[in-house]
Amino acid sequence: MDSERLLKLKVIAMTAVILEESSGDYLQTSPQRSSGSEWSMDHRRVAMGRGNLLRSKSKRSTSR
Repeated sequence: MDSERLLKLKVIAMTAVILEESSGDYLQTSPQRSSGSEWSMDHRRVAMGRGNLLRSKSKRSTSR
């Protein structure tokens, strides 16, 4: 594909995205992608080697 045609396709794609966003209709995350219950969040944290959820919620400030 030559560079001029590729540039035109990129401009068309960007314009389509901008027009779609301006109308206010854009993709939302599905409810299945939520973080889940506190049990599942705690389980993931412990599996990654981080502290459990109860300990992280009881801190006064987050660690940086």
